[in-house]
Amino acid sequence: MGIFDRARSLGDSVGTAATAFGSNIAQAVQRGADAGRAGTNASGDWVLSVLRSLPAPAAPTHEQWEFSLGALICRHPRVPAITAKALRPLDGIGALRFGPESVGFDGEDIPWSKVVNLQMHDAFSAMTTEALDAEIDRIRDLLPPLPGRKWVVTKVVEGLASVMLAALEQAAEQRLETVAVACEITYRGAFGLQKTLRANMFTTALLAQQAEVMHSLVLTAQAHGVPVLPAEAPPQGTRTAERVRALRDRTDAVAAQLRAEQDTDAHALESAPQVPDRRTG
Repeated sequence: MGIFDRARSLGDSVGTAATAFGSNIAQAVQRGADAGRAGTNASGDWVLSVLRSLPAPAAPTHEQWEFSLGALICRHPRVPAITAKALRPLDGIGALRFGPESVGFDGEDIPWSKVVNLQMHDAFSAMTTEALDAEIDRIRDLLPPLPGRKWVVTKVVEGLASVMLAALEQAAEQRLETVAVACEITYRGAFGLQKTLRANMFTTALLAQQAEVMHSLVLTAQAHGVPVLPAEAPPQGTRTAERVRALRDRTDAVAAQLRAEQDTDAHALESAPQVPDRRTG
């Protein structure tokens, strides 16, 4: 589900890595389908479990902290270690990385010395059904057609939706349109020209949902002398509850469609020959 520039050569790198481990991905698909039929793989509860286990960075941090939608999927209990290696190129999707040397989103890494400022935006403005559909399309385009593709897409979409809705539903305690996150970087590019880099939907939702990570990012920027600009006032009449309901309805519909496609693939894989897992050999 999302919005940003296609990650240039990411599709090619995913294809190269994933093809090498295609048989293991197919095995993960079958295990995932079996778990789904047993009722253990039908929701995004695993996402919230991963988020609860994320270590909070110091504020400011003196060590690199990073997380991404790709890293989230690699922590799914049904993804074997060797398949996780094949999925590492997905770290460019919805990635946040910052530390004592640099900061960046989606695979871009910018030295603090080149950062002009961090711009705050209200988290709610990025979360629309249109942005969700655009991000799903981007995820599908980045993954080449190979055994297990639909299972991986299902888990990526499930992860994105779970993080996004977890952030949105905090509106019950604090209106999300008042939650500002540092999701835009202005920096000096080639020949000193100023450029901007905006976080995508997953990273924005992650920053809104993980307040300690957001706090660390802001204090780390300030420790490097980088101004953090406040967000503009949100538009009047924003209907948080309606937006949450619309996104949940859209997310549920997409997840149902993906699970149906996944089941079709799983049935086709049942008669396919299985490749032994060399970790046990």
